Amino acid sequence: MGFLSQLFKKASQSASETPVEDIKADVTLAAPVTGTLLPLEEVPDIVISEKVMGEGVAVVPESETIVAPCDGVIARLLPTRNAFSVRRDDGIEVYVTFGVESMELKGDGFTTKVNIGDAVKKGDPVIITDPRILSNRLKSSITSMIVIRSSGDIDRVTNATGKCLAGHTPVLWISLKKSQL
Repeated sequence: MGFLSQLFKKASQSASETPVEDIKADVTLAAPVTGTLLPLEEVPDIVISEKVMGEGVAVVPESETIVAPCDGVIARLLPTRNAFSVRRDDGIEVYVTFGVESMELKGDGFTTKVNIGDAVKKGDPVIITDPRILSNRLKSSITSMIVIRSSGDIDRVTNATGKCLAGHTPVLWISLKKSQL
């Protein structure tokens, strides 16, 4: 575990430790893209792998369409069209970013289907990638989904492992801190 992981260590666990039907969570997020799930620690980007922004999960994509992982509003959409965030009604913000070093492409190979402020439903297409353009120009196509650390009163984030289907497969469960009354 790296220095930044120790510094920002938060409670997290893999869903493989707990049967999916037994996971108790306040929020469930779906896969942003179809593919194979990986822990964030395996993403070849230190900011993501060290969980500086927050907890989450990564996907080795097997499709071109990146979708909204939950209902909400598009809060961020980078001008490079490789990343966006969805803010839920409860204030939790979920950031999704495609590829490693994809910002350097300045939007080439990406088409967005939404604008900042648009309401989205879980599974709505947000970004379409063009593998013909991106395949030889990216360090990695791994797509990361991160629950922004400062976006809610988050107690724990639990991630799934295995294969996933965009907009359908539950891949992250968020437990919120219970208020002291």
